[in-house]
Amino acid sequence: MIAPDISEMRALLPILNEIDETILSRLDSSEWFRPSDAQARCLEAAADRMGVYLMAYRANCRAGIGNGLCNLIAAAELDAAKLGEITSLENACPDAAIVAYERPIRRRH
Repeated sequence: MIAPDISEMRALLPILNEIDETILSRLDSSEWFRPSDAQARCLEAAADRMGVYLMAYRANCRAGIGNGLCNLIAAAELDAAKLGEITSLENACPDAAIVAYERPIRRRH
């Protein structure tokens, strides 16, 4: 069973719903940024516009080696306009670093 904090994060960050519960439980969640409801809606709308999944991380925080989401799934390739949109999101929420992942999710290995 998923811990309550992970369940809450899944509601705020839809990308987490795409990750199997067993795998999700092994990831280092200490680097994840908990967006407010308004920030979560903004992230989800931007992700839908860009056709990617967006994940919010705490700025200047790193997961343990091999335990982060970036080691599990492929990052999205973004054009200049999409990179600009992510920069705008990060400027609006300076405590977060936003990473785009492919939609649909593609495992890296």
